[in-house]
Amino acid sequence: MKVLNTVVVGAYGKMGQEVIKGILKSSDLKLVGAVDVNGAGQDVGELLGVKETGVIMSDDLAVLLDQEKVHVVIDFSHKEAATLNVTTALKRRVAVVMGTTGFATEELEYFDRLARKNLVGMFFASNFSLGAVLMMKYARELARFFPQAEILEYHNEKKKDSPSGTALATARGMRECAGPLENEANKEDVARGGEFYGYQVHSIRLKSLVAHQEVIFAGVGELLTIRHDSYNRECFIPGVLLAVREVTSWKGLNIGLESILDYFATPLKRSVFN
Repeated sequence: MKVLNTVVVGAYGKMGQEVIKGILKSSDLKLVGAVDVNGAGQDVGELLGVKETGVIMSDDLAVLLDQEKVHVVIDFSHKEAATLNVTTALKRRVAVVMGTTGFATEELEYFDRLARKNLVGMFFASNFSLGAVLMMKYARELARFFPQAEILEYHNEKKKDSPSGTALATARGMRECAGPLENEANKEDVARGGEFYGYQVHSIRLKSLVAHQEVIFAGVGELLTIRHDSYNRECFIPGVLLAVREVTSWKGLNIGLESILDYFATPLKRSVFN
């Protein structure tokens, strides 16, 4: 069994800590480094409140990659840091799994070109939850039949970007599948959210929230609502670890957990993964 050496960037954050916990529980993944501007010099075990792991937090990914043999860098930081760190990893021919959002299409295209140039794989997803990915899948299907829809997304008050990457991906996918829209938002009404790909998107930022989204479809005399709720960050870890295991098998950028969703369709693989 091949063991993949991994480094987590944004390790001090809540998502980074959950990813580290998932890696430490995996027999085929090994944590060889953790990077964050906070906690440098600290043992990862101290960060998690467990026994020492021997992995010391660093604040410089480039130095770490020069010192360790790394197969995959996992980035859950913020856009500015991710831009630098993803570029650093790809130029060193280290595969990348990124969950950091806020990137424009042309920025992702740059990562794709860089990954292909260096013959290495990269994976990006705005949401690593299986339920959220299925919600987006069904939203695209429903958009074919309903001419009106709006998206409400709810996240913790500390989330930087608004709308969320999941909401934008949902709206974009719906627009690609939809017929003529009947969404008539008043441009002068400041309380109507923002328009993205022809749909109104409303962002709520409150403490105690994790990640939640609903899409409301309107027909003649009826409404249809689909909703997904993430109550803790553990629900993202199976998708993250799946991407880590798969990302070394291609070259260039692959976007969206749905691109490798067939993995979940096999019960035996699901039992191994969950």
